[in-house]
Amino acid sequence: MRWGRLALALLVLSGSGAEAQQIDFSRITRSGDERLAYRWRDLERREHATVFTLTRQDIRDAEASFKDFSLDGMWVAIEAGLRREAAQFGNGTRVEFNRQGDRLGWTVSAKDTASQQALLKKLGERFAEEQKAYLARHLRQRVDEGRILVDFAAATRALQEPMRGVARALATTPGVADDDRARVNLALAFFQQVPYAALGNADRRGGDFLPGPALLAQNRGDCDSKAVALAAVLRTYTPLRKLAVVVMPGHAILGIDLPVRPGERTVRVQGRQYVALEPAGPALAPAGDVAPQTAKFLAEGRAIEIWPLN
Repeated sequence: MRWGRLALALLVLSGSGAEAQQIDFSRITRSGDERLAYRWRDLERREHATVFTLTRQDIRDAEASFKDFSLDGMWVAIEAGLRREAAQFGNGTRVEFNRQGDRLGWTVSAKDTASQQALLKKLGERFAEEQKAYLARHLRQRVDEGRILVDFAAATRALQEPMRGVARALATTPGVADDDRARVNLALAFFQQVPYAALGNADRRGGDFLPGPALLAQNRGDCDSKAVALAAVLRTYTPLRKLAVVVMPGHAILGIDLPVRPGERTVRVQGRQYVALEPAGPALAPAGDVAPQTAKFLAEGRAIEIWPLN
């Protein structure tokens, strides 16, 4: 019997309990789009009004990607693909499937060993194809030991265009210095004040990911959802900067290759140093300033994974 096994990593907030500073949020439906308006305060406690539109289709697609993903749904899709592969093979073979929890197994009966081995090979290849396709539709990837994580680089690329309006709106904010650090801190504060919401679901046995358009339209998000949404905006707002998502037990942050200032928390990978950004909130913290538990993981460096985005 052949088995496929996956485990889904859970990412939740592990930061300060300080209250968010978002003042107001409104969502107005128009023909073909949604007008989103926020009132919020930046790191200097200045109040801003940020308004932009997102297409209804981008929001629907993002919400569907979040809502429809589950390990059960993945196994159903994979098994359907394997059944089609077996039916096409024919030649008197018979396949029996057995799914237990997060495992899918199958046995092949055939008239001869050659046919049995040939179908087993095809089913193994089809399993990999179906799994990869399902995960890609939901902006996820399989990594070592069968874990599933958000495909951070693919998600950032996919969301850059839908989130371009957010970058343009932030770029019109008055009183922001003409340098990348000021732009980063402005965008960081904006996302820190989107209300934090844990998105885990026991039925999915792991973490969930709310893509940027849905995060903004629903005005909620968790750490990895906010990190990728911020990255998608910064790809337009500070286009020359390199970005990386940093994953640690129970949490995720973003890194950016700003010049490092004394005392700032950083990570290094592939010869590049990234200043740590803590977008989860609700605490307002500038680039390089992170929650104590985040700082501990970064200092130890043993339990973190760094995923460059560009």
